[in-house]
Amino acid sequence: MRKDILLEDRKFHDINPLECGWQQCSPIRYSIRNGYGPFTRSYYVLHYVFSGHGVYHTPKGDFSPTEGQIFVIYPHEETTYIADSKDPWHYCWVGFESALDLSAILSSYVITASECAHIFRAISDSNYIESGRELYICSKLYELFSLLDRQSNSIQNRTLRYVRMAQNYIKNNYQQELRVDKLAEDLNLDRCYFSKIFRKHTGKSPQRYVVDFRLDMAAGLLIRHDMPPCEVARYVGYTDSANFSRMFRKRFGIPPSAYRGGPPKNASLHTGREE
Repeated sequence: MRKDILLEDRKFHDINPLECGWQQCSPIRYSIRNGYGPFTRSYYVLHYVFSGHGVYHTPKGDFSPTEGQIFVIYPHEETTYIADSKDPWHYCWVGFESALDLSAILSSYVITASECAHIFRAISDSNYIESGRELYICSKLYELFSLLDRQSNSIQNRTLRYVRMAQNYIKNNYQQELRVDKLAEDLNLDRCYFSKIFRKHTGKSPQRYVVDFRLDMAAGLLIRHDMPPCEVARYVGYTDSANFSRMFRKRFGIPPSAYRGGPPKNASLHTGREE
């Protein structure tokens, strides 16, 4: 028994659902009748196996997805999948285009994700949604990606995520007072541990990163806008214009007033020692 749930191509950017449905494959003598492929698609297709067995042929080898697992069909890859003749699959599938970088989340052809069964059951029941069906499936895919992201987060990925969140916070709040201990606290991290992983991923301590970010923003303002150095200093979060000038000279080798026409050809970055 097979149920195709028809979707409209809404041309969404980040996630654009194109197809979904569910199938209870029948036990039959010749399993090839329960097979699909070889096919090549221009979009992702995820199959969640509620029960049963089968074989999934990919360019990287053969897999045997079973209950509680997702098998991933990647865009532009030729694949074939065949349900077992005696204990065939019961699965839900969803196909979608995406502009998101899903390489870390969908990193394997087969992903064990028994805690995601409710998401695919909801997708299976989406046929009863008359209006907004595509948006509803988008919400379920975001929920799925959130669960898979948490599941696949290795220690290396987690520390990189902390650093990226800190960088994003600095980017959006550099004009205000920034304290490393407060940033670490907001990430629920010990300050020393936070500083260690930040330096590992960026090559700089958090303090140095903030200073360099502010000074780089200041350099851009001096070149693009006719703003006096004291005003630029306040804009990028410095309350002391003399300290701003000193730090600017240390980084760029020239004072802010001399930089307003653009850096000289022989100017180089001087990061100096960390403050």
